[in-house]
Amino acid sequence: MKIPIKIVVTFCIVFLYSNFCFSQNLDKLGGKFVLVIDVQKYYTEKYPDNSSMQESIFSINRIIENLDTNNVIYFQGIHRLLNLSFSIPPIYVSVDTTAMYFDSRLNLVNEHILTKSEPNAFSIKELNDFLKQNNATEIVIIGFMAEYCVYESLIGGKELGYEMYVIPEALAAKSEKSKQKVLMKLKKKGINVLHL
Repeated sequence: MKIPIKIVVTFCIVFLYSNFCFSQNLDKLGGKFVLVIDVQKYYTEKYPDNSSMQESIFSINRIIENLDTNNVIYFQGIHRLLNLSFSIPPIYVSVDTTAMYFDSRLNLVNEHILTKSEPNAFSIKELNDFLKQNNATEIVIIGFMAEYCVYESLIGGKELGYEMYVIPEALAAKSEKSKQKVLMKLKKKGINVLHL
């Protein structure tokens, strides 16, 4: 089967243009620190029909590949479980470690991995110390889930005086409608939106 030359040429132009524009927009990230929030199997398995998660992981990896590896910090959210027992102690809290695994498609470029139990990544002392030691002023947040940890971390960083950025193409949410609603709220709160 022969493919018409017009289709091949059009495809090549679109592909090259989109990669060129993507690279041009990645230049805006120079010097910024990027926090990759909760790109974990727990979410990709919980929402298996959410195709935007795959697209978000692709965008997240493209961003990571084009950064100084020292400027990327990964976060794993842990889930605490309340347990009831007939033995002593009758009530105790444990950690669901199976929820902590990164999605296998995520590109890990360093060992800057922090574990958080709160939605706001800035509640972690190690993060704040690292950012101060590296004179960080501008921070980009990407990852999962836009409605919870991404939102709380963006607001938390803004409250600490950082210039905060979000990249919609590198976010996942429960639904596209939910993501757009969160982005509107973030814009109203002074969070910068970068499009790739």
